[in-house]
Amino acid sequence: MRKAPVWTGIVIGLLFGLLLGSAFLLGRRTVAPATVVDGRDTVVVREVPVGSPAAIEQGRRNAIVTATERVAPAVVSINAIQHRTVTRTLAPRGWEYFERFYPGMFPQRAFRQDVSNLGSGVIVSRQGHILTNVHVVENADELLVSLHDGRQYTAQVLEMVPTWDLALLQIAGETPADLPTAVMAAEDTRLYIGEWAIAIGSPFGYLLADTQPTVTVGVVSAVNRDIKRTGSDQQIFLGMIQTDAAINPGNSGGPLVNSSGEVVGINTFIFTESGGSIGLGFAVPVDRARWILREVDQYGYFRRAYVGFGILPVNDAIAKALGMDEARGFVVRDVTTGSPAAKAGLVPYDVLLTINGIELADVDTFNRLVYEAKVGTRLEFTAIRDGRRFSGTIVLEEDPQRRRNAAS
Repeated sequence: MRKAPVWTGIVIGLLFGLLLGSAFLLGRRTVAPATVVDGRDTVVVREVPVGSPAAIEQGRRNAIVTATERVAPAVVSINAIQHRTVTRTLAPRGWEYFERFYPGMFPQRAFRQDVSNLGSGVIVSRQGHILTNVHVVENADELLVSLHDGRQYTAQVLEMVPTWDLALLQIAGETPADLPTAVMAAEDTRLYIGEWAIAIGSPFGYLLADTQPTVTVGVVSAVNRDIKRTGSDQQIFLGMIQTDAAINPGNSGGPLVNSSGEVVGINTFIFTESGGSIGLGFAVPVDRARWILREVDQYGYFRRAYVGFGILPVNDAIAKALGMDEARGFVVRDVTTGSPAAKAGLVPYDVLLTINGIELADVDTFNRLVYEAKVGTRLEFTAIRDGRRFSGTIVLEEDPQRRRNAAS
């Protein structure tokens, strides 16, 4: 029987050693090195083994957790209280039935009844400025805001812009030095469809025994979404942020946050048939809120721009009456004396065709052009008068009625 050559044993030994070493190394896999800055500003690079408690903790503390920790303390629960007077009949027990047949038989007494409307808001300045929705605070006689740590303050309305459903509040009295605030995203911050969206608020606050905000997570489903609401007010919302993060009753007025912990919008409403969230939520872009803050800081109120004319879409009958070949544009119905429209030379029965180079195809087109227009915005127009085409510029001014109301 022949003996195996010596080199065969050597090869087998080497292979066995390689296999054993590989298994040992695989058992000690590491995640990417973690960079840590210690108290001496020294950069320390540590490798954390996969499956270790440190690695698990590192994975749990993701961008959503960090963003929530940055913003949640600044989210408040808002209790908008209306004081109503109700009248009750002071009938002895069991005699209420007779009041139906003998009205005025028993004396009546007026009582005050408090009705609460609950919503959310977010503190955005050390001065105690709070952003929320108009529909949360309108018609309120008293506003109470509760912080996540249980502190409660009264607040007052500084400004309301119903067109955007945005309201600006301020904590009454002296502002606490340790008031938490949230950071609004910079004006040039771009929203990406599909990026994380975090909705923070106080849903169903009347059922909860504490003021800790609730966090729901989704993505930015769409941007610049235009919505025409079917409610009695027929209010339109343009340029909205759409998200599938759950926005439930009581979340209105709370912030929509990106994964960097910046407020990108104010949660406003949802589409639903059941009353709960079905993944169709909408938020007002935070740039509009920032604009309101700047106006209030500089002028004491929000200056609403106005044009000073009434217009109607041109239909076939109007086109025929004006001698037009086709129905297009908007006919000027009336012009306010001294208004920006009057200063631009417009008169009744002029037909506007374009503004800033955009053809006025329908009412929605016009609404988009003026929805975010500011005082000083220039509207370059082309129009027709008596069959002749002409152009001009409307420079938007502050609504004089609004100025008078602010001064009174």
